[in-house]
Amino acid sequence: MKYYVNTETRDDGSHVMHAESCQFLPNDDKRKALGEAAQCDTALGRAQDAFDSVIACSTCCSDCGDG
Repeated sequence: MKYYVNTETRDDGSHVMHAESCQFLPNDDKRKALGEAAQCDTALGRAQDAFDSVIACSTCCSDCGDG
């Protein structure tokens, strides 16, 4: 599955990671592609390499460590 992280921060300073099928996936200009990953935790690690504070979307990544 393909994953993306929102490039805009939330009020708490974190970024949210989404799967490509998520209803809350931000528009192209407000997300960074993380590529394909077999497991959500792999994509979350990539997102955390790009941004200091990242959480997994509770809608599409509930099986992820922070989801």
